[in-house]
Amino acid sequence: MLLPTAGTVLDMGRTLTHKTIVVELALQGLSTTEIARRIYHAPSSVDAYLRLFDRVLMLVYYRIPEKAMHRITGTSPGLVKEHLELAKKHFPDPDAIKNYLVSRGVKVEELASGV
Repeated sequence: MLLPTAGTVLDMGRTLTHKTIVVELALQGLSTTEIARRIYHAPSSVDAYLRLFDRVLMLVYYRIPEKAMHRITGTSPGLVKEHLELAKKHFPDPDAIKNYLVSRGVKVEELASGV
């Protein structure tokens, strides 16, 4: 699989990024090692992409406004938006987000009623 880097083609516009591909493959059930081999990345980079996705999912689960998410995660608004689109595509409700996060080993506290 050939993945373009940011500087390879300047006029490509928005395409699938490494981060999106990593998350999609992980959601299909591939392990960090399998994903790293497929996209020629270090496993630590794959894990970093997935940890950011987990953080964005936590913010969605706890209903943090999108405008605050990039400041909380320390990433760009565009990157947060990419992750939000993946979350919307794969997780129809808060329970689905919670179940995924728990499967990844993330401790999720119940939402308080009225939040």
